[in-house]
Amino acid sequence: MESGTTGAGSARQDMSGTPFDCVVVGGGPGGMTAAIYLARMNRKTLVVDGGASRASLIPRSYNHPGFPGGIRGEALLARMREQLALLRVSVVEAAASGLEKTRDGFFRARLDNGSGLVAQSIILATGLKDNLPPFADAEDMIAGGYLRICPICDGFEIAGRPVCVIGNSLRAVAEARFLQTFSDAVCIATLGERPEWDGDTEASLSEVRIDVITASLSSVERAGESETSLTFSDGRRLEEVVLYSALGVRPRSRLAAGLGIVLEEDGRIGTGAHQETAVDGCFAVGDVVTGLNQLGVAMAQGEIAAVAIHNRLRGV
Repeated sequence: MESGTTGAGSARQDMSGTPFDCVVVGGGPGGMTAAIYLARMNRKTLVVDGGASRASLIPRSYNHPGFPGGIRGEALLARMREQLALLRVSVVEAAASGLEKTRDGFFRARLDNGSGLVAQSIILATGLKDNLPPFADAEDMIAGGYLRICPICDGFEIAGRPVCVIGNSLRAVAEARFLQTFSDAVCIATLGERPEWDGDTEASLSEVRIDVITASLSSVERAGESETSLTFSDGRRLEEVVLYSALGVRPRSRLAAGLGIVLEEDGRIGTGAHQETAVDGCFAVGDVVTGLNQLGVAMAQGEIAAVAIHNRLRGV
């Protein structure tokens, strides 16, 4: 399925052989920003969107500049889609299943709908996937504001309420300490998993009054407008806490690895000052790139990559 004011006919014609100046893989804020900038520099651009943007789960972002009342992730994506349509940029709603660089220097992308694309340059804006707690409705809880994954994004809205961080790694420890910026009552729940930290770390948590609950979880209930109540196997219960998940992420960097790009230790894509990767003509932006996972950062990276691609195609 394709969207955008160019129409499906012309998009199919381009996919049959005429190279694009750039194909953007990923329809999140970073990818769409890059496409907007490229279109405004009169570059023939196509966006491939598998519909898995992490931004779509944001219940409301209050720290994205320009929106004093906040904006829902889906609303932001819809506005950017509208802007692409006005610029006559088509969006193919499919996932990229493979990517290769041809001997003549072009990129060939295979899509899961059976079609193929050829482009002079490529932007990987494929994002990442959060490791979530074993809740049947975890993603729905995120979209509703009952489970949070970004304390930088929404820590301010905690406003002193008690906080529980789910995790058993040093990531959970770091997040719990960070969240003490916004609440004096912070604890960690390992959901029955053994803590991965040592005795010194345990002692330091005790010193700053971060309690660690190692019992398994018996039940989780939504409470209030954005709080969650938890009951544990040892009978302990947390009433109406702000719940965070600190279980790590899985970068969607498979396409980059398939091009021969050596990934960073955390599985993300390393880039240079202009978002270029180790493969000439391939750029990467957003959460799949090592750095701060923020809307503004992803958008800025998209802008940088787009200008770099334009100049590359100019031979500068």
